[in-house]
Amino acid sequence: MGGTGTVGRSDELARLGALAERVRGGTATVVLLDGAPGVGKSDLVDRFAAGHGDFTLVRTRAPAGGTAPPGAVLARCLAAAGWTPGDGDVPLLLGTALLAALEDLDRRGPVLFVVDDLDRADPESLGVLRLLLRRLTPLRVLAVLTGRDRPDGWLDLAGAGGGWGDDAVRLHLTGLTVADVDDLTRAAGRTGTAWSVRRLHEETAGNPLHVRAVLAESDLPDRYRLGRPRPPGTLTAALRARLDALPDAPRRVLEAMAVLAEPASTPALTALAGPDAPGCGEALVDAGLAVRQADETGEHLAFPSPVLRDAVYAGTPADRRRALHRAAADLTGGSARWRHLVGATDGPDRELADGLDAAAAEAIERGELVPAAEYLEWACECSDDDRLAGRRLIDAVRLLVYAAREGDALQHAEAIECLPDSAARSEIRGLLAFARDEVASARDLLLVARDEAAAEGGGELAGRIDVELAYVHSHLASGEAATAAATRALRDHPDLPRLCDVARAFLAAGTALTDGAPAGLEPLAFLPARPVDATPPQLPALIQRGILSGLLGRLDPAVADLTVAARRRSPFTRFLGMAADLHLVWCHYLLGEWDAAGRGLEIAVAGADQYGRSFDHAALRSLSAILHAGRGEEAAARADLAAATECAEAADFLGPRVHLAIARGAIAQAAGRPADVVAALTPLTPGAIEADRVRLLSGWWLPAIADSQIDLGWWDEAQRTIDQLARVPARGSCLPVARAWVGGRLAAARGDIALACRLFEDGLAMPAEGGEPAWYRARLRHAYGCLMLRVGEHAVGQAVLAQACRTFARLGARPFLDRARADGEVALDDDARWTDALSDREREIAGLVGRGWTNPEIAAELFVSAKTVEYHLRNVYGKLGIRGRRALRDRVQLGA
Repeated sequence: MGGTGTVGRSDELARLGALAERVRGGTATVVLLDGAPGVGKSDLVDRFAAGHGDFTLVRTRAPAGGTAPPGAVLARCLAAAGWTPGDGDVPLLLGTALLAALEDLDRRGPVLFVVDDLDRADPESLGVLRLLLRRLTPLRVLAVLTGRDRPDGWLDLAGAGGGWGDDAVRLHLTGLTVADVDDLTRAAGRTGTAWSVRRLHEETAGNPLHVRAVLAESDLPDRYRLGRPRPPGTLTAALRARLDALPDAPRRVLEAMAVLAEPASTPALTALAGPDAPGCGEALVDAGLAVRQADETGEHLAFPSPVLRDAVYAGTPADRRRALHRAAADLTGGSARWRHLVGATDGPDRELADGLDAAAAEAIERGELVPAAEYLEWACECSDDDRLAGRRLIDAVRLLVYAAREGDALQHAEAIECLPDSAARSEIRGLLAFARDEVASARDLLLVARDEAAAEGGGELAGRIDVELAYVHSHLASGEAATAAATRALRDHPDLPRLCDVARAFLAAGTALTDGAPAGLEPLAFLPARPVDATPPQLPALIQRGILSGLLGRLDPAVADLTVAARRRSPFTRFLGMAADLHLVWCHYLLGEWDAAGRGLEIAVAGADQYGRSFDHAALRSLSAILHAGRGEEAAARADLAAATECAEAADFLGPRVHLAIARGAIAQAAGRPADVVAALTPLTPGAIEADRVRLLSGWWLPAIADSQIDLGWWDEAQRTIDQLARVPARGSCLPVARAWVGGRLAAARGDIALACRLFEDGLAMPAEGGEPAWYRARLRHAYGCLMLRVGEHAVGQAVLAQACRTFARLGARPFLDRARADGEVALDDDARWTDALSDREREIAGLVGRGWTNPEIAAELFVSAKTVEYHLRNVYGKLGIRGRRALRDRVQLGA
C-alpha cells in the first residue's frame, strides 16, 4: 500500500510549483501549511520535494513533547542545515547563524527549508523565525512551515510584530475529495461501490490517514452494507484498530518509535525492538505508518503525523511502555534520559525525584530555567511526599514565570490553588497574577506572601518575595515601596550574591522614582564599566543603568548598556519585559539614528509577541507611532496608536498611558497642530498619572509641550515649562541642547533677539557629551535659521537651515524637512537629496556604508544575509549613478 495521502492535491502542488519558480528567480517565499492531524501536510511536502530535485532540502521538526527550551527549534534548524549550534547561544544568535547557513546553501542552488509541527515550537524560536524569514530575499529559499492552527495565532500572516511578512502564503489543507478517496481506495488494493466510497468519505471527512486506517481495518462492502447504518468513527479509533491488526515485529518497532518520540535511528530501534527492526522499516513506510528522514548522522524513521504517534503510545501496554522507557534511558542523555526514567516508573520514586531535584539545581546554575522547571514538574509527579510535591510544583511555576513562559505556568494555576496555604503558595499566586497582566493584583498577593513569609521565619523565601515586590512596585511607579522592599532584601540576605545583584537593580529603580536618576545610579556602582563584562545576574542592574543614563542624556553609554542587555537576554530578564528595548529605541531616536530605532522596534515587537505583556505592547506601539509620525506616515502612526490604546486599556495600572500621551503629542506635532500637542501632553502633570513616573520621564515630553506653547503664543506657560525642564537632571548634552532650542524660540517670540541668538549659539556650540543629540540639534538649527532670516542675516539663515534640512532628510523626517525648506525657501542640493530615490532598506544600508561598515557588519546589524546587503547596494549604485563603495561613502557623508 502507498504512503498516506499519495493522491490528489493537484491544486496545492501547482501552487507550490509556481512559488518555486518565483524562488528560483531570487524572491524568497514563506508558505504556512496547516490542517488537521493526518490530513497530509508532510506528504504534500514530500511529493513537492521529490518533484523539485534542484532544491536542497533542509528539514526538521519541533520537539515532540515536554517544554522545549528557548531556541530548541532554531538549534534543530541549524543542525539540519549542517551547522553546529554554539553552546549557550541565545535565540537571536542562533537565528543569525541560521541565516548564514541558508546563505551558504543558496550558493549551490535554491533551498527548500521545511519546519514541521511548528505549532509545538518554543516561543523564542517562533519569534526569531518570523524575524528571519521576512529578510530572506534575494536568497533563493522557499520556507514551508507546517502545523496545526492554535489559539495564539502562529499562522497569522501579519501579527503585531509583522507576522510572516506581506508576501507570505497560507495553504490550508482540508480533506480529500470523493474522487480522491476513490483513487486512494483503489491504490490500497480495495474495491468499493460509488455508494460505499461516499460513505467512507463521510466517515473520514476525506482525511487521508483516517481513510487508510479504515481501509486497512475492513472491506468497504462489509463495512457499509445497505440497510445497516454505521456511525462515523474517530480517527483515533480507526488508527488503534489498524495498529491492533499489525504483526508483532512491526508493532514493536512502532512502539519503540513512539517511546523515543523523535526520529529514531536503526541502532536505537534495534536496541529497543529487537534484531527484526531494520527489516520492518520498509514495510512500515510502504504502509504509510512511517517516513524516512536523513541527516548528517544517518537515516531515521519517524511518524508521518503526531496523532499516529499519540495513538501508538496510548495503545502500548503500560508494562511494555515502561520497559521501553527503561531501555531508552540507557541510549540517551540529558533531558531525554530523565524523560525516559520518568516514563519507566509506575508510581512514586523518591530516588528519581531527588535526582530530578538535583538536575534542576544544576540547570538553574547554568541559567537554564525552562529545563529546570520541566525537571521539577517531573519530580513532582514522582514524589511520594505531598509536601515535597507541592514545593517542587511551586518552584517549577516560579521558574516558568521568571522565564516568561506564562502560558506553561498558568496551566498549573488550578493545582496551585489546591495546595495548602503557605507563603510560597501566595507568592506563586502573585506571580501568576503578574503573568495574567494583573500587576496591581500581583502586588497585593505578594504583600500577603511577604507577611506570611515573615510569620514562617523569613529566610531566602522572604528575600525572594522582597525582590519580586521591589520589581512590581517599580513597575507601578511606587518608588518608596520599591526602595523599601529592595533595601530589606539587601539587608537580610547579604550572603545571597545573585539575589543582591537583582535587588540592587530595583533599589536603583525605586530610588530614581523618588529622588531622580542621579540618585538611582548610585546603587549600581558595583557594575563593571564595560557592559560586556556584566554577568547574567547583573543584567537587570545593567538595564537600569542604561535606562537612567539615557534619561540623563548620556545616550551613547545608555545604548551600550541596553544593547548588551537586549541581545544577551537571559531567561530571568525576560520576566522584566521589554524595558531595555523600549529605552534603547528612544535613545536611538534622540541620537537621530531613526533607522536603528526602527530596527530595534521590529526586534522588540517580535520579542514582545512571544514573551511580552500588554503594557510592553502599549509602550512599544506608542514608540512606533512616534517614529511613523516623525516620518510623516500619519496613517501608520494612528494605527499604532489605536493598537497601543487597546493594549493600555488591558493593563490594570496607568503607566502605559504616559507613553500613549507622548505618542499622541508626537503625532500632533508632526502634523503641525500645537493645540493638539498641548492637549495630549497636559495630562502629564504631577498627580494626574503616576507622579513619580511622569517626573522621571519628563525630559521626554517637556521640550515638545514648550515648543507648542510658544507656537500658540502662550509665553508665560512656555516659560514655566522651560523652568521645569531646567530642573530635570542632565549629565549629557541632550537636555541642555533641548533647553537652548525652546529657550531661544521663546526669547525670539518675545522679541529678545540678543538672548535668542545667545541661547541658539550656545546650543550649537555645546560639545556632544554622551552622544550627539541630532534630533534636538536639528530642531534648534531650524529655529535659529528662521531667526537669522527674520533679522536680515540671509546667508547665515540659509546655511543653518540647509544643515537642519540635511539632518531631517537623513532621518526621513519629512514633515519637519518640508517645514524647514518652506520657512527658508531652501532648495536642497543633490548631496542632501540623495535619499529621495531610495527605499527605506536601501537608505539604511547606504547610511551604514557611509559610516564605514563592512557588508558582514551591516548584515549582522540588520539581521539579513550578506547577499541581501550586496543586492541592495547594487540597486543603490544604479539609482544614484555611482560606481562603487567609496563613491557611496562620500555621497552619504556630504549629505549628512
